[in-house]
Amino acid sequence: MIKKHVLVTGSRGMLGSVFVSMTSDLFAISEFPQGFDIVNAQKVNKILEEIKPDIIFHSAAYTDVDGCELNPEKAHQVNVEGTNNLISYCNKFGVNLVYISSTGVYGDSKSDSRYIEDDETYPTTTHHITKLKAEKLVKSSLQKYLILRVGWLYGGHIEHKNNFVYKRFLEARNKTVIYSDNRQKGNPTNCHDVVNQVTLLLKNSYYGTFNCVNDAVNVSRYDYVKEIIRLFELNCSVEVADHNMFNRAASVSINESATNKKLTMLGLNIMPCWQDSLARYIDELNIQI
Repeated sequence: MIKKHVLVTGSRGMLGSVFVSMTSDLFAISEFPQGFDIVNAQKVNKILEEIKPDIIFHSAAYTDVDGCELNPEKAHQVNVEGTNNLISYCNKFGVNLVYISSTGVYGDSKSDSRYIEDDETYPTTTHHITKLKAEKLVKSSLQKYLILRVGWLYGGHIEHKNNFVYKRFLEARNKTVIYSDNRQKGNPTNCHDVVNQVTLLLKNSYYGTFNCVNDAVNVSRYDYVKEIIRLFELNCSVEVADHNMFNRAASVSINESATNKKLTMLGLNIMPCWQDSLARYIDELNIQI
């Protein structure tokens, strides 16, 4: 059987690199050159016509939420215009686009309960506004697409700058106490599980918008960090931070928690409980450390 050809954007990032390492036996994988400018429409189109992918796995983005707030023009260029360059090619040649979005696009419309795909979207930050704009472009332009709303991603190699789990290890290993915010709720989500879920959807030719998070109910950043420190067996306590301790440029939503309603209804939800996935990942990290 001829393998489907997948172009991975952001292949050196946290999720993109995990996708490449986990699916190279299943798909023929191509990547943009390092430092490639996804905003340059002419260059994007030229390289896509050379590669001729069947699927584009689009994980490249300007992901610094506070940085987006300080540089909204760059956020729009990378997250919206860059995505639109891929959409133009996909629309022309019938290519399936997998777009990685965020549960942050739901915003603050719910204070406690978990978001489902049918909920209205009211993003509160520039980053999530641009992610939602790109979502809408995907939906309005393409028939063959997957939009995956992920949350609080971690995983991959320890050197990735966005590796929240390993950064907490480094923070706590030589301290007796660290602090974490107990206000914001969400779903700590393992990149490994997201790739498994995406692969299942692609194999079965499903399209549409899906929440794609590890199962978590009323889990705060504080709960998350406390579990990280417990699993690493570090002699460090985690205390609730004063609300002024973590001042941010971006007005992030207090509730980013979601549940995989559509995947569950289709009988396709293979995303594990967040504690189980976190424990498995920390076991993997302990081998590297």
